This record gives sequence, structure tokens and C-alpha cells, in this order.
Amino acid sequence: MRRWELTGSEYTKYWRVNIMWHTAEMVKIFEKMTEGYGYDIYQNRKLCVALCNDLFADYSVEKNIMQMLFQAGLGEAMKGVPFKSERELKMGLSNIEKFLMAQAIESSVRDDVLDVMRLAFVDKGINSEVKSAYQPVISKNFNDSHFKMTLPVIKEFADRIEASFKFLYANKGEEVDSVLEKCIITDKFGKMHSSRMDYELLTHDRSKNVTISIPEDDKKIFISGSTIEFVFLCSNHKRITTSYKINISKTTMLMQVAVCQMTEAEYNRTIDIVGLLIKTMDNGAKSTNTIMADGSSMSATNEQPAYTSSDIKEYSDALRREIHYLKQGKGKKYKIVNGNKLVKSDKGIYTYLFEMETELHLPDDAPVVVEAAGGLRAVGSVLSCEDFQILLLLDRDLNDKVSSAYLMVEPWKLLEALDKKMNSLNPNINKLAIKIMEEGPDLSTDTDIANVPKGQPAVEHKLETDDIVTVWGPPGTGKTYTMAKIANSYIAQGKSVLIVSHSNVSVDGVIKQVVKMLGTDKQSILEDGKILRFGYVRDDELSQNPYATSFNYALSKCDSYARQLEHLMAKRDELRAKNQMKSKEYDEVEHKIKEIRGEIRKEERKYVERAQVIGTTISRATIDPMFEERQFDLVMFDEVSMAYVPQVIAAAALAKEKFMCVGDFRQLAPISQSPDSRVLQVDIFSYLQIVDGKGNMYWHPWLVMLNEQRRMAPAISEFPSKFIYNRLLKDNAEVINGKKKRDNDLVIKSAPLPGDALNLIDLAGTYCAADKNTDGSRFNILSAVISFSTAVKAEQNHIETVGIITPYAAQVRLIRAMLKDYYTKGTTNVSCATVHQFQGSESDVIVFDAVESYPKSAVGYLMGKEPNQVARLINVAITRGKGKVITVANARFWENVFKGTNHIFYKLLQHIKNGKHQVIDNHDKTLQPYIESVNPGRMINIFMNEQDAISMFEQDMKKAKWQTVVSLPSGELRETEHQVFEILDEADSRGVDIKMKSNDYAKLPEQWKAYCVGTENATFPLIIIDDEVVWYGLPTAKWKFQVDKTTSMITVVHSMVRIKGKNTVEMIKALTDIETVVVGQNIRKLDNKKSKLVTNSFAASSGNSEDNGSILNYGLGAFIEEKEFCPKCKNHMILAKNARGTAYLKCSNKACKETKYLTVDLMNWYINSHNIKCPKRDGGELKGGLGKYGPYVRCNCGHFLKPDEI
Repeated sequence: MRRWELTGSEYTKYWRVNIMWHTAEMVKIFEKMTEGYGYDIYQNRKLCVALCNDLFADYSVEKNIMQMLFQAGLGEAMKGVPFKSERELKMGLSNIEKFLMAQAIESSVRDDVLDVMRLAFVDKGINSEVKSAYQPVISKNFNDSHFKMTLPVIKEFADRIEASFKFLYANKGEEVDSVLEKCIITDKFGKMHSSRMDYELLTHDRSKNVTISIPEDDKKIFISGSTIEFVFLCSNHKRITTSYKINISKTTMLMQVAVCQMTEAEYNRTIDIVGLLIKTMDNGAKSTNTIMADGSSMSATNEQPAYTSSDIKEYSDALRREIHYLKQGKGKKYKIVNGNKLVKSDKGIYTYLFEMETELHLPDDAPVVVEAAGGLRAVGSVLSCEDFQILLLLDRDLNDKVSSAYLMVEPWKLLEALDKKMNSLNPNINKLAIKIMEEGPDLSTDTDIANVPKGQPAVEHKLETDDIVTVWGPPGTGKTYTMAKIANSYIAQGKSVLIVSHSNVSVDGVIKQVVKMLGTDKQSILEDGKILRFGYVRDDELSQNPYATSFNYALSKCDSYARQLEHLMAKRDELRAKNQMKSKEYDEVEHKIKEIRGEIRKEERKYVERAQVIGTTISRATIDPMFEERQFDLVMFDEVSMAYVPQVIAAAALAKEKFMCVGDFRQLAPISQSPDSRVLQVDIFSYLQIVDGKGNMYWHPWLVMLNEQRRMAPAISEFPSKFIYNRLLKDNAEVINGKKKRDNDLVIKSAPLPGDALNLIDLAGTYCAADKNTDGSRFNILSAVISFSTAVKAEQNHIETVGIITPYAAQVRLIRAMLKDYYTKGTTNVSCATVHQFQGSESDVIVFDAVESYPKSAVGYLMGKEPNQVARLINVAITRGKGKVITVANARFWENVFKGTNHIFYKLLQHIKNGKHQVIDNHDKTLQPYIESVNPGRMINIFMNEQDAISMFEQDMKKAKWQTVVSLPSGELRETEHQVFEILDEADSRGVDIKMKSNDYAKLPEQWKAYCVGTENATFPLIIIDDEVVWYGLPTAKWKFQVDKTTSMITVVHSMVRIKGKNTVEMIKALTDIETVVVGQNIRKLDNKKSKLVTNSFAASSGNSEDNGSILNYGLGAFIEEKEFCPKCKNHMILAKNARGTAYLKCSNKACKETKYLTVDLMNWYINSHNIKCPKRDGGELKGGLGKYGPYVRCNCGHFLKPDEI
């Protein structure tokens, strides 16, 4: 057994590793000196000292010792070299040993020097046995070694060269451990560069990936054409040196493997190295957390017990309830569509490419869960996520194509890390975090908040005097500027700063401002990597900065990575241009990009650890181990109103001297998804009792306010100042008569809606129907078109930044699809986001799309929840605009629902109207001209002339090839209906499949009924042709919204919209579920009426009916709808169930209350005419019956079924 046998006493020698003796190298150097200068050189003290300085440059310990010895007279003790006989050898070494003892040289070092003298200065004719034992055995392969190496990969960095390889252990009958002692690069000029004590322990029976660094000191290492050597010290007393040639392409080629015997002194030093490495590993293991018997965690290096309190317990319980809720799959899901399986790896990993309906920004390797149809569930990770596409690595096959699925990220991992932080606070280290909980609420008062200190100087003064500062910063008051100014002052003092926020956008803004403030004379601070944005960068300008983002900074320090990444991304763009994103080659390129990015990420972390100012999200700061052992002189938390209190505590735990949280409690609050975790929805301002549940505001000794806004035109700021901030928000001189006013005035004077900063487009009088998708998120197609068109018009008038904000994610998805189709080259200044996503941003023009409208009789959750929360949401939306805010809403809807109330959005509409601001509406006959003026053209065309629209529709239908789907909310079509019908009928005669549904089937003209079926989900007037063109508003009808039993709103402004864009068409199809029919509890696929309707349940359970060509298989619900009609209004009857689950028939017309019994004859008619067998697949015969609990179906195999199960 050839393994390291280490005793306790040998560990005490670990210090000797610092004088590791390189015997073989020293022998070579002395032989080189002798060859070049002869033996007489050793009598010249001065010259020997100089030569040792040059030749021993890579061995600093040996150099210092030999220089000292030669200076003291070692050369005189060496008289008589070379030693030509055994006697001369013994006498010569004895003289040298006496000299060394006289110099008080320690015995182990004496042995090392004597070994060198004996090997370097013995005559080649004598003692060949002694010398040959240490002569290397050279080979061209690893056949004589106990290991092999993969070819080293060489990487160049700004400050070092890295060599990476895999050490492959080869079991040859003995257990041999090894130590990688060093790596030496000898460039083509003969200059040697060595690693520095970068030892790696390589134990027997294990292979290992190894990376070793050779530092670049003052001069660059030219690796092209150089050789690189790796020196291994082995437990079988062997020293193995592997040598490689580095080609011009930076690839390597094996030159030789040299194996030689170690001297006893070398072996002893090797034992010392191993001892130190093992001891280091043991110490590292001892410092890790120990899991106790009760499952709790205790740090071996931290004897101080963790801080506990009732608040920590309450928040910890809430976090765990939220984690449990999310792990049950009840959290937020994102719909992904058009999935394609690209490849399956040998390890059973499946690569899928999906399109996202929502633009997500997920990091590489983020854990995800995908739920597909039929309950299929796959677990995996993100390969890449860009724009609206996501590549996933999944653990199971979801079929070659996946039309739609739901993606769930795993946010509970962040919450678990947060819970751990909360429960591991150290009273000796995390004093500020604990102070917030112990003192913060107790310092609250009932003093009016008007007495709070105000202004930027007040913030700076408070930070100088207090260790915890809470800054209340309403919109546009310079929160970002103030934080950046403070950060720069800390840079000047040489102090460290951590900037965190809930959102990437917010962090980007602060770091961008910090960089901007540096000025040209301080760019070296940036170039030295002292300011780094760590994490996903959303800001385009900041993402292009070569130094300010940690990823770019790391990339700038490694040319080879930069070149590889540039080449791969160019290749990926080429494949995308060729539409080969589903190819194996594209998948391979994505994997290589991921690998390169992974390597850059490793490098990135090294620079972030050394940075003086770091900007990142609170999630990253909580979960990343990098922040576990580091504290900062100052921690600043931006947009803190959106953060959980535990997140604020976790951020404060990273502060050493000062903690400052910045935010606005009149903007958006934190969001939790579990109903049992509502305490998480309380922000830090409410926790400190600065604001109560009713919105009342109080003075607090930690509080200071930024009260002058420098963003909005006064006409915009007037509303939030009056209704949100109790008139504490003031306009700075800059927006009253300064440069900001001049900038805002240019925006105000520009189209659309020139002349006013606050505007309303009232859609009352149009058919602006609103509905919700399967996720419960609301959308409004016509409102989206008007909002999109308004934003496009603003950009066409050279407005630099235009933002569309809406409360609902579904509306954002629809408008973003329009933007993607309209701006095919991807270059636009128009952005669209939810209110939550837009917090922390601003734009010259803001279009606020309120979405809400009929036929919904009430607003959705986001616009109708607790009043204080709605006020926050509206406040954020309106205050994003600098020069102009344009609200798009159905004002009549809001008036009907909220008249006489204090709903904040209703107040906004009244403020605009009563404040003499610009209102576009049908009442003043300005709505139709406005819509015509903003017609965007290209992929969206708005027609106000019906004949022009029909003419264009006819051209589209002539090109139709396979399918046209029609949705009709009303059956009361206008006089032009015959023109549209003839166009559809002609297409049908050409074989185009016409699928049609209507909410008002009974009132349709008879000829339309031949194609149409009744439904309850035809909310929008739509025609979709071949999944390529969408028409909204054709055919025209007497559209109306039923306000109540006696009142309705009639459409008087008919807008017909033609949309041609792949993303928008697909989004409209997905949101509206246009190809499904909903009648009562039945949901079925919409088909050509000539082919009948097939219910989902029957399609799933029945497949054994005979098909004679006249009747296709369909379920009992569809059969009843076809055969049974209401005796009163003649609409279809539908299958329904009452509260007890008893099946009966009711009229499909909601206004009609007629009902009928489900008879046994009707059930048996369906069973017998369609040869229906038992869906249990036991071949049983079915028969309808009537019991005391209502109708049932019995199988002759002995079990019973409900009528809606057949």
C-alpha cells in the first residue's frame, strides 16, 4: 500500500511547506552554471549571488538561502569540485556540512543543500548508482504512471493564465495518492513563470477536474509557442513531470512524461504538504454547520446563539406557509406555447424550446417545473431565456410537440434562504437588523407626518448622525440621485457599499447614476472594477458598459472567452435567421453558450468579491453564499415598499455601520400568494407604524422625506399631491421654470393629444369589451389597439421614451405581441409592462390602459381590491409619466360602477374632466377622428368606414385556404351582414372550413344559423382567417352592453380593426379561447356545424360508436343542445346541474329562466341512436333511469353513472 502515512507529530511540521526544496531543479541550475562558467565561478562570491538571483527567480526560498550561503563563503567550502572519487565526495561533503553548521543552518535544510551538492558536483564517472536513482525516466505516454491527464485547456485572463485538465486515476495494483505541486510555463524567450503554492491533493481511486493558475506579475505571459509542465509528488516516492507544447491556437500537445525517484528530503517535504492540505480540509469541515438531533442547525465557528423574538417567529411561520403553498403548485404559473422537443441526451435529459406569452427574465440554471396537458409534469432547469423564447432541460418526454403548458419557477428556494437568514441573526454581528425589530416599532408616534425633516440635505445629515435611516421618497423626488451621491461619497472615503432592491430595474437605475456621477477624471475607479452591477441587467445602456456590470467586466478580463462567446452568438443569430431554432445544431450552440457563460460567471464572482460598490437584487443578496461572510459599511435598499419585512431585515444584516431604506409607502406593497401569509404584505413603513391600515401617516425619528419632485409636469403631479400625499409633495423649480419644464413642454406640444399633460381617451360608445383569460387576468382587445396606436403615434413624433402601463398581465401580453409584430427589427422606444413591473421606471409619455369594461359588471381584483392598495397602484401608474399621461378607459363603465364613491381611479377620471384637461370622447364627436388619426398602419389597420373594411375583408377571404373562425356577441347584425355572409359562404364553397359561434344565436338571420352554434363565450366580435389575419368588429351589429335590467349602452362608434401579425393572432386566439364552445358546464371544441360538435368528455371516454356518415360521435350535452329547444324563446336548451348535482335542462339564453326535466326517454334516445357503451371500458350496456335523486344511467355490469358522464 503506497499511501500517505501521517502521524500527529508530522502535522506540527506544516510550516516547513513554506521552504519546499526543489532538489531536481536546483541540480539542473547548478549544472547549467557549471556548463556556462566552469567550476571556478563558485569562488566568485559576488557573481554567484547575482547568478542565484537570476537563475533561482522562480524558487524564492532556495534563492534567498543560496544567496546568503554564497555571500557567507559557500564557494570556498566547495573547493575541489567536482568530486572525482568516493573519498573526495565524503571529504567535500564533510567540509560543506561543517560550513553549514557554522552558519547555524537548521538540520533539515543542511540535508537539502548536501543532497544538491552531492548530485550536482559528483564526477560523472563515480557513484553512478547514486546518481541514476534520481535520473528521470522519459516516455511519450502515461503507461508507466498511475494516472492519466486529459489535454490541458489554456485560458488567458488579465491577471493570470489558467490551465485546466482532468486527472484520471489508473488503478495498477497499488494505492497511490498524489499532490499537484506546481505548474511552470516556459515561454519561447526562455522566461519561466510558475504557480505559487497552488497545491491540489489527488487521492487514489478518484478522478478529479483540476484548475491551476499561473499569475502574471508585471509582464504579460506569451503562451503561444511555450511549454507547460505539471509537477506531481506521489506517495510511492515518485516525482512525475508532464510536459506539453502550447500551439499558436492555444491548444496543447503532450511532449513527454518524466518519472524520477524523490530524495528522502523531498519525500519528507511532500509529507508536510499533504499534512497541511488535509489539515486545511479538516478545518473547513469543522467550520461548516452541524445538524443537531432535533434537526436544528448550529455553526461550529459561531458559539453565540441566534437571536430570537416573537416577530421572527411570526415572519418565519408566514414564510413557511408561503413556501408550503407554493410547493403545492398553487403559486403563479406562466403559460408557454408552441413547444418543440429539440433533442434527447444520453442521460435522459430532454431539450425543449417554448415561446412565452409573458416575457420572463430567468437566469441560466433556474429550477422550473412544467405542467403539460394530461397531467404530465416535468422538472428541469433553464438553458437560456431571451425575449419571448425559453430553452428548457427537462427530466421527461412531453412528446415531440407541446401546444401549451404551464411553467412554474421555484421561488420557495428564495423564501427558504430568507427564513434561514431570519433565524440565524447573530446579536454580535447583525446589530442593525436586530435594532430594527427591537426599537423600530417602539419609536412610533401619533405626531403628524407633516413635521418630518424634508429634502436631500436632510437625508445626508440624518445618515451622518443615525445608523438607521428610512427615506420616504414619492415619485420623481430624486431617490436614485440621492443614493448615487451617497454611494460616491463612500467611494471617496474608501468605504464599501451594497445597493439592493426588489427589482433589477431599480438596481440598474442607481448603479447607472453612480457611474454617471464619476466624471471622466474618475474613470479609473470603474476600470479597476470597484463599482459592479451583479446580476441580470435590464437597462440597455448599462448592459453595454464594459466595466460597470460584473459579467462584462469579467469578459473584458478574458479575451479567449470573449472571442468564443462572440463566435457562438453570431452562429446562433445565423441559425435564427435561417429559422433553424429546432435543429440539433442550434441546441448544441445554446449548450456551448451556456458553458462559456458558466465559466465567465465563475470568473465574475472573483471580481464581485473585490468590488467596493455592489448593486444586486435582495433575492441574490439573500441566496448567494458570496454574501454570507461579508458585511458592508453602508447598505441601501431601494423601492423598499415592495419588499417583505424579512427581506429588509436580511439586508440590514449585511450592514456593518449604516443601513438606509428608501421607498414610498404610497406606492406598491409586497405581494404574497398564500391567503395565510398576509403578514408578508405589510411593508417596512407599516411595520414601523409610519402609516396605518387606513392610510394615516405619522412622524418617526428614523424618517426623512424627499418632498420635491423633479420628474412630472405640474399638471400631472397635481393629482397625486392632492389625493395621495396630503399636499406634502411639491414641484421643484426645475419642473416649474427650469430645464425639466422645457423638456416636458416639448412632449406636451407633440402629438398625440398636443397641448395638455393630462389626457383621457374615453372609449364609451365603442364596443370595447373586456373579458378574462384562463388565468383570471383581464384583457380588452379594442382598448389594447387604441393604447398601442397612441403609443406608436407618440414615437412617430420623436418622443424618446413611451410606456404603456396596464394593471393586468394578459393585456400586457397582448400589447407586447403587437409591439413585437409591428417592430419586426426589435428597435423601438415603446415599452409595455404591468404597473408592478414599471415601478422604479419613467417615460416621457405614459399611456395607462385601464382595461375594465362591459360585459363584466364589476372590476377585476387589481382595480377593485382594498382601497389603499388600489390607490398605490394608480399612484404608480400616473406618476411614471414625465411630460404626458394619457388614460384609456371606458369612463361610462367607471361612472356606472363607482359613482358616489371614493374609488381613486374614478376620482382620477373626474379630476381630468373637471380640471379642464383634454378629453377625447364620443359626446364631443372627437373620438372617431382621434382613432382615425392614430391608425398605425402596417400590421394593424383601423377602419371607420364599413365598406372599406368589407372590401379589405373580401380580399383576405379570397386568400383563405383552410379555416375561418367567427365569433359573434350579438345576433342583431346590421344591414351589411349579407355582404359578409356571401363572402363567407363563397369561401365555404371553395372548401374553407367555416366555424362560427354566437352568444345570441336565436336572433341571428336564418342563413347565419346554418353555420353557427350557440355559446356563452363569444365576448368579442372576431373573425380569424387561417390563423394569419384577425378582424375585430366585423360583421357590424347592434352591439350593446347590458348595464342592468333596464339600461344598456349602445355602440355608436364602429371601429373595424384588421390585425396581421403572427404573435398577435396567436395571442388573441389563446386569450379568447375562440375555438371552444361554452354552454353551461359543457366545454367543447368548436367545429364546422356540418360536422357537429364533439364534447371533450365524450372524446376522452368514447371511441366505439359506429359512424354511418350522417351522425358523428358527440356527448349527451351536445345531443341535448341540438335536439331540444326552449318552448318560450326558441333558443337551445342545455344540460345543467343544480346545487345538489341533479341534472336538468335550462335555456341557453341567460335572460330566459325556462327549465325542463331531463327525461329517461331523452337519455335512452341518445344512448340507442349512437350505440353508446360504458365509458368504464368494460363493454357494459347503458340504460337511463329515474330515481329519488333524479335521472341516472345504469350499466349492466352493476355500476351507475351521472348523465353528464356519457
